[in-house]
Parts: sequence; C-alpha cells; structure tokens
Amino acid sequence: MQEYTFIECLPTPAQYNALRATTGWRAYPEAVVAEALPNSLYGVCAYEGETLVGMARVIGDGGLAYYIQDVVVRPEYQGQGIGAQLMERVMAYIQAHAGDNAVIGLMAAAGKEAFYEKYGFTRRPTEKLGAGMTIFFQRI
Repeated sequence: MQEYTFIECLPTPAQYNALRATTGWRAYPEAVVAEALPNSLYGVCAYEGETLVGMARVIGDGGLAYYIQDVVVRPEYQGQGIGAQLMERVMAYIQAHAGDNAVIGLMAAAGKEAFYEKYGFTRRPTEKLGAGMTIFFQRI
C-alpha cells in the first residue's frame, strides 16, 4: 500500500483549484480562494511526495454549526483509503471542538452518500428533515 503524508493545513489557491479540476469541480478566482481558505476552521491535506492528492476542510461558526467542505481526492488516487483518512481527521477535529447538539452538515457528491453514512451522516430527505438545498450564486 502506498504511503501518504497527511498535514493539517490548507492548500494554496492554485493547488485548491487544480485539485478541484481533477474531479470536474469548478475553479474559482484565485483572489477569492486566497481570501476564503484562511477562514476555514480546519484543513487537512494528503500528499504523495510533494503532490497534493487530497484535501478536506471544515467551515462554520465554531460552536453551533460545522460544515464539511471540499472533501476531494484526485480520481487516480481514489479507492486507496485517502478519503477515509481525511474524514477521520475531520471527524476528530469536530469531536474535539463541537458541543452537544451542534449541527454537522455536508453535501455529498452524487454516488458518495454511502461513504458519509459510515461517519453517521443521514441521507435527506427523511420523515422529519427536508432535502438539503444548494444555490450556486451568480452576481446579476
């Protein structure tokens, strides 16, 4: 099994956009990424040598609400346990910082729901919880 290095950090804006692009996710202006990433509560990156192969981060208010964002692994590295190790670190951060009844949210990519269910997440909608909703904002 290949060995990877996991570092509690955030990628550079260029690394962030390049990693997202490997999965077909949209890129953002680097200036926007440079302003946004430091506002994360927690970040973890997976490297093979000096190559960024995966990342995850947590955003939120640090008390009542946490949101797991950008759990991404380069497609050629998927299925090797990198995503699971990223999530283990994310969940350890949340365990150490979130209080009882804090809301932990995420939006799973299509087909990845079962992966997150292993960490206790519930598919929506349910009898009591409505569907998760998203808007990709565009200035008019």
